[in-house]
Amino acid sequence: MEKIAVASQKGGPGKTTTTVNLAAGLALAGFRVLVADIEPQAQAGIALGVRLKGGDVAKSLALPLQQLAQGVPSSLRNIIIDRSELLQARKSKGALHLLASEQATMSNAQHILHAAGVEKVHVLRTLLEELDDEYDFAVFDTPPAVQSLNGVALAASDYALTLCNPKGATVEGAVTMRSTIRHVKDRTRGLADPKYLGVVLNMAKPMGEWSTEEIDVRNQMVDANLLPFVTEIREDSRISGSYAKGVPAVLGYARAAPGKRYAKFLQEVLDRMDTPEEEWELAPSADEMLDAAEAAVPPQAKEVSGV
Repeated sequence: MEKIAVASQKGGPGKTTTTVNLAAGLALAGFRVLVADIEPQAQAGIALGVRLKGGDVAKSLALPLQQLAQGVPSSLRNIIIDRSELLQARKSKGALHLLASEQATMSNAQHILHAAGVEKVHVLRTLLEELDDEYDFAVFDTPPAVQSLNGVALAASDYALTLCNPKGATVEGAVTMRSTIRHVKDRTRGLADPKYLGVVLNMAKPMGEWSTEEIDVRNQMVDANLLPFVTEIREDSRISGSYAKGVPAVLGYARAAPGKRYAKFLQEVLDRMDTPEEEWELAPSADEMLDAAEAAVPPQAKEVSGV
């Protein structure tokens, strides 16, 4: 099982939609995929149509995390929720399963893991070992980096990627997260060493609608060596609408722009997993893209427009 963490230093850039669409895209391609919702807000579960209430709270991923952190043997098998029905309309032979979260229990797990410190950072990795041969991929929706649960997720990961959106503060957060990912090996005493896969620009706009801030963000992603993916995820009401419906956009709009963009992004993720960093294709800066667009305008058109 290949384990991928979708992480950011702060909330808001789109971790959950990226997580569920990446996971659903893998399942659509025929892979057996497990989504782990490690976020107290439980948004990945909601994005897959699951809300743990009443007696179902016993299926919260937080409970086995707490138990193992306290030295009590535990298992994930009885809490896995099958969401493969979401794939039926696309006739995929893949599987999409969920380890769901719930706010109160996951917040309690956060406190227990914080108190336990680095000695218990391995809990999720240990729990996943018994499922290693049953899934091709696990994708983790993580809380902000300031939480101990983020460290637990990264310590269980083989790969990690981060996000920006067209807000300047997200670049600083992505730089911090890249550094965090690259120091996981030291902080876990060699237990984990996730490969940094790069940064995806989420909620992007087409070139003709770029604000000065979006241009700056695109340039900074390149200048800071964040290794931006070529594929960006455009701002689209169908993506937020899909979250509310509990059906990822890559499934609900597979043949429309959102689905196609997530599919291209997924292919880039897989390519980067299989190739050395020096061979990756990287997104150009905004300045390079604007220069290329200007150079592509025929001279006659420039004269007419007064350029």
